[in-house]
Amino acid sequence: MTGAASLPGFLARRLALLALTLVLVPSLSFVMFTLIQGDHTAPLDVLAELGSYLAAVFLQGNIGSEAFRSDTYIRTQDALDVVMDGFLVDCYLLVLAIVLSVLIGLAAGAVQAARPHSLAARAIELVTVVAISAPVYWLGLVALLLFAPGIGSIAEVPFLSTVDGYRDPFDDPVRFLHGLWLPALIVGTPLAGACTRMCASQLRGTLEEDFVRTARGKGVRGRRVVFRHALPAAAGPVVVLVGSQMNLILTNLALIETVFNIPGGFRYIENALVNRDVDLVQALVVEATVFIVLANFLADAIHAWLDPRVRTSGRA
Repeated sequence: MTGAASLPGFLARRLALLALTLVLVPSLSFVMFTLIQGDHTAPLDVLAELGSYLAAVFLQGNIGSEAFRSDTYIRTQDALDVVMDGFLVDCYLLVLAIVLSVLIGLAAGAVQAARPHSLAARAIELVTVVAISAPVYWLGLVALLLFAPGIGSIAEVPFLSTVDGYRDPFDDPVRFLHGLWLPALIVGTPLAGACTRMCASQLRGTLEEDFVRTARGKGVRGRRVVFRHALPAAAGPVVVLVGSQMNLILTNLALIETVFNIPGGFRYIENALVNRDVDLVQALVVEATVFIVLANFLADAIHAWLDPRVRTSGRA
């Protein structure tokens, strides 16, 4: 294997591409809003403003550039302060949603692949269709209105998360988990459904591989074959799926933060758009782009580590 096909070389190429994405997405958004505002129409003026904006964001760390402030600016905080106040909450909810959805997807997909005609597999398929099809804000509202403590009209389930239930993890870890597990599960519901289908599809092929047949021939039990040998080999595409679904996950994040009144930064996106608070919109665009770039880089790194063949794909 050549040096260019090594894991560090592959990660360096991916990191360079994602760094370009980190600059390109906010730039396109900035140019679009500049043209919509109508303050600058000459190409050179727009490019000059773009250069000032990129310098402010990536050299000075001022993601809430003042270039777009206008009469609709109604906040008492800078855009950077608004984003930073909710950044950790966004991280907690995002990470928990991804972890839950991937674990559920891998477990459910393994059941479908190992026992495709069982009652459990058919039930998983039905739940998967609902998970992929149902809007997350509808799922959140149904869970709150029917089952949340103090709200539920059918039954009040004590351990269910509810509105305003978020607590800082350093102040009360138990209340933190209690207030965040259901919103995280709902945010990741479509991803869990997609991971279930991807895992089941990949695992069916992996179970027919020679190394799996060899393990079975040595007397390894069925469940151990699936979870110890076949599942790690089929997990790579599932990991990549997480990176490709980050746009959807962040959209769900903004919706669920609003439904459950979770103090994250993305819950302000609707008000920012309605009030034409482009300063804050741009700051949230930068935050979302950072999440997307990091998720894709980690997904590529894990996939390349699990499957060395991807390091040389597309190369002569």
